[in-house]
Amino acid sequence: MATSKLTPEQNEQKIESYFANAPEFAQAICEKIRSAIAAADPELKATWKWSVPMYEKTGPGLVCGLGIFKQHVSVSFFQGALLEDPHGVFNSSQDAKAMRSIKYSDATQVNEEILVEYLRAATQLKSGAAAKSTERSVIEIPEDLKQALAEAQQLEKFEKLAYTHRKEYVRWVLEAKRTETRGNRILKTVERITEGKKFS
Repeated sequence: MATSKLTPEQNEQKIESYFANAPEFAQAICEKIRSAIAAADPELKATWKWSVPMYEKTGPGLVCGLGIFKQHVSVSFFQGALLEDPHGVFNSSQDAKAMRSIKYSDATQVNEEILVEYLRAATQLKSGAAAKSTERSVIEIPEDLKQALAEAQQLEKFEKLAYTHRKEYVRWVLEAKRTETRGNRILKTVERITEGKKFS
């Protein structure tokens, strides 16, 4: 478990000062995020690290960090690559090997119920699991499928699917023995992704 070199009092003072000095829009967002963190797991403890509040727990270690920027607030999950994103809320760091983030520019965007769901899932991950599982989490999308998804503006949605669902779609396309069959499967894949359907 990561530890802060500050005393408990200094740690709390740094964190509270960080939130208190944030812009008004960010304070409203952070209030909801902190509420979700507390509801997700009472054992998640805030620590001042890398000049921002980090939340950690014995076992998984660092779970997430909370960063305040000029126009948004970001919640970054350190092993987010291992988390499923059924609600499609990850909108940052999609190309990172392990981290995934959610950006909020307004407090109305914060769905505490969904955030609690993701936080609880994150606390169940073992420390270092994301780094060990990076290779199996990466799916190479065939160029013709990628192009079709991009033209339909569905590539980003496809990439947010859980690893297993992406793998099944890609395997289904690659298993087509005829060009016509492959084309039909690509079209069907695009259609299903547009409709928000997982592979079945």
